[in-house]
Amino acid sequence: MILRLTALLFISALAVVAEPNEASIAGLYARGLSGEKQAVTQCIAALEKVLAAQPNDQLARVYLGSAWTLRSRDLPFGKAKLDALHKGIAMMDEAATAAPDDAHVQLIRAVTNEAFPFILGRRKIARQQLDELLMVVEKDPGKLRPGDRQLLYLNAGQAASRAGEKARAAELGQRGATINADPKLRQEIIAARAALN
Repeated sequence: MILRLTALLFISALAVVAEPNEASIAGLYARGLSGEKQAVTQCIAALEKVLAAQPNDQLARVYLGSAWTLRSRDLPFGKAKLDALHKGIAMMDEAATAAPDDAHVQLIRAVTNEAFPFILGRRKIARQQLDELLMVVEKDPGKLRPGDRQLLYLNAGQAASRAGEKARAAELGQRGATINADPKLRQEIIAARAALN
């Protein structure tokens, strides 16, 4: 579910990338999230072209890192799988470090980390990243577009729920449910809140 929602974020956030094929890249990423291996490799190639032309584009870098984690998902267990995963995580971290005030970059990294299986040990890091971003956005909601804020509240609520903090999860869900930007995200938030009961 979270990875599918990341596709919604990607499609809205990629508009910042100044490339004429941004819709094509967004489509490849979304298809890759749904399991199309070839779309993942095509998305990686397209994002690498964006970064070759614009090496300081941290939004493209964080998405390229996320795409590499999808590539890892698609590879058989072994060195190549782990290398792709480590490359993706490193790229996302590099982008977040290079753009500490870019809430979109921070959100993409946090949501991707939150979507990793528990065994990878990234959920604690994701929870910290989500909580830090919540503090920023609650002080200045304009740092993220309304749909992106919905995604933040959904993921932060789910992270709190997994940590056994049902009251915090309900509170975050309530905040996210008041945002009416994306009806699908709003329904996801409402469903997550209902599951707490």
